[in-house]
Amino acid sequence: MKFRYILKVAYAVLLLFLLAQPVWSQEGKQKKSQNSRGMLRLSDQDVILPITSIEWGTPDRWSITSRYVHMFERDRDNKTWLNNLSITLSPGISGGRFGIGYQSIFSPPSMPDFGVFSEARVVLLRTWGNPISAVSDRTYAGAEIRSSLSFLFNIGIGYYKQISDSNGNGGDFYGFHVGVGI
Repeated sequence: MKFRYILKVAYAVLLLFLLAQPVWSQEGKQKKSQNSRGMLRLSDQDVILPITSIEWGTPDRWSITSRYVHMFERDRDNKTWLNNLSITLSPGISGGRFGIGYQSIFSPPSMPDFGVFSEARVVLLRTWGNPISAVSDRTYAGAEIRSSLSFLFNIGIGYYKQISDSNGNGGDFYGFHVGVGI
């Protein structure tokens, strides 16, 4: 019971740090960038997005996703395809995921309000609490593919293979996530 209380406090502190907008300064001047609300721009090609998605899925139940994105293209104006490196952290109620992968964004210049976000990534997953379709307190390695239409709703599927406590227990499973965001 005490562990559950500590976990809730740690989760609340994590959310506080993710939602706080740190002030970056250079020579006493605040660094401003366009569309800076909800993102931390490290450079012209690197950005941290504290919360990009709220999701429900297996095994971690409810989770949030934060992401670091490195954009490969320097000139992104009027490009139909954008290619990026993405590093994600998705803490959840019954597990957490850390992923590294390739992200592409399809956004035709003729349709500025439309876009398709897709991602393929390798994932390290740790379960705790009461996960769905998995054993608690285990570590898994896996792969996920994800897609989002118009950057609002997302869906993802993954396959995970247990890498801890492998005493004959297979522990492999398929997972899925649906959510709001990218």
